[in-house]
Amino acid sequence: MQQQPQPPPQPPVDAISRRSLLTVAAAGTLALALPQVAGTPPAGARRPVARALRPYANPLPIPKVLTGADLTIPMREAEVSILPGRKTRMWTYGGSFPGPTIRRPAGVTTRVRFQHRLPREAGELTVHLHGGHNRCSEDGHPGGLTSAQPQSLYCDISPGLSSAESGNDLLIFRGGERTYTYEQVEDGAPERSAFQWYHDHRLDRTARNIWRGLAGMWILDDELDASLPLPRGSRDIPLMLADRSFDARNQLTDPFAAQRRPPNDGVTGERVLVNGAVLPHHRVRAQRYRLRVLNASHFRAYELRLSGGLPMVQIATDAGLMPRPVRRSRILIGPGERVEIVVDFAAARGGRVRLLSGRRPGGPKSLGSATYAGPLMEFRVGATREPDRTSVPRELRPLPAWLAEASRQPSHVWSFAVSGGLRPRWLVNGRSFDPTYADVTAKLGETVTWELHNPTGVAHLIHLHHTDWYMISRNGRRPPPWEACLKDTFFLDPRERVVIAGRMSDYTGKYVMHCHMLDHEDHGLMSQFEVVA
Repeated sequence: MQQQPQPPPQPPVDAISRRSLLTVAAAGTLALALPQVAGTPPAGARRPVARALRPYANPLPIPKVLTGADLTIPMREAEVSILPGRKTRMWTYGGSFPGPTIRRPAGVTTRVRFQHRLPREAGELTVHLHGGHNRCSEDGHPGGLTSAQPQSLYCDISPGLSSAESGNDLLIFRGGERTYTYEQVEDGAPERSAFQWYHDHRLDRTARNIWRGLAGMWILDDELDASLPLPRGSRDIPLMLADRSFDARNQLTDPFAAQRRPPNDGVTGERVLVNGAVLPHHRVRAQRYRLRVLNASHFRAYELRLSGGLPMVQIATDAGLMPRPVRRSRILIGPGERVEIVVDFAAARGGRVRLLSGRRPGGPKSLGSATYAGPLMEFRVGATREPDRTSVPRELRPLPAWLAEASRQPSHVWSFAVSGGLRPRWLVNGRSFDPTYADVTAKLGETVTWELHNPTGVAHLIHLHHTDWYMISRNGRRPPPWEACLKDTFFLDPRERVVIAGRMSDYTGKYVMHCHMLDHEDHGLMSQFEVVA
């Protein structure tokens, strides 16, 4: 039997060395100049520009937190304040962008009733709890063709399907509602604490619907996390990164109106929002803080760092706490991924620390691999010395016991490609998405090992539903400690191979796997696996 893989030991990180930090020079009015990307006008074209803003002038918005076991969230159009001047009309969960943050204890059932109050053009909707372990009926199935969406340009939808065969019986129709039941248990125990998020997942239209605002954060707490001396309360801050483009009236542009063909179909925005604000600031005490960062962008990756070289101590990934913390100076985060870090702002008393994104040192320059370079937000640190009883323990959460039975050799390979012809589309193992088709089956209670293979010239972020996954190897080598842990979304640069293992517990049914570069998903890069009894 294979031994359970363990990351190498890390030095203690419960105290961060104090040192002076250089304060980044105050910036004037900032214009974010970006290279031409899909969804933006060609060079030389006239573009209306929204009114300029002062960097770091506005405070960081903190979304409302919902903690109840039975929640109702209307999906409705709302005017949202993002840029100076006119508000931006968006499709929202509950009237805000991001939507309200749902925070719930693991192991306790949560029911969320989503009401469809959006205009007719929205069509049918669905909601996926990204990172949750749920029954297939509660997982946010993409569905198939309907009278509001009579054809798919990129997916292989079999004709004449019943509502149950296509998954249309799981959709939320305009004017209707649906209650999702999240049991929040896994393999006979409460789910592990984790930073998750919820968003639309409709066939062909996921990118459009999230661009217009249908995204919110979800925090799952458990007893182990609560027992650790980590920062909490107001010192536990969720941050959603999402890029968008706006016209001169502060309204969202529509990059989906033009036909974008794979493999040049990744949409990026001209401004990066943090919790729905452009270059906000947040006041912090000279203490440790827990920052939960979500990349909710469609195509753009970030290489996170802090100004002045302030270190970050990574404690968690998509699937929650890592076995051990890791001190890091830069963190790569792709679309759909999450990372949790602890930052000791005591080293910057009375100063300003900026969260930045830089270029990947020595990283690929291919589509999707290159990261955004620019400032994201500013922390304004109090000048008073503050007592701080928090720390980062040497040990966080052990890896699950089922890893001991995981094979290192994959039994199935997921490989990605672009089709030829006048209307190219993304393919998984030679096919685009069909709601009736499953590429592989797994038995309930089985631990499977699969390979993700990206032979294309474009990066992909592969997200697999149903369970969390352990990375066994990347390109035949043992992964670094921040990847040798449980995750649900995996960054694959061109020509990379990643081997992962996961346990199929609790629920049977069809579950999707797809690229979380959302245009790739909408343009065919999605398939299914089926868990059988």
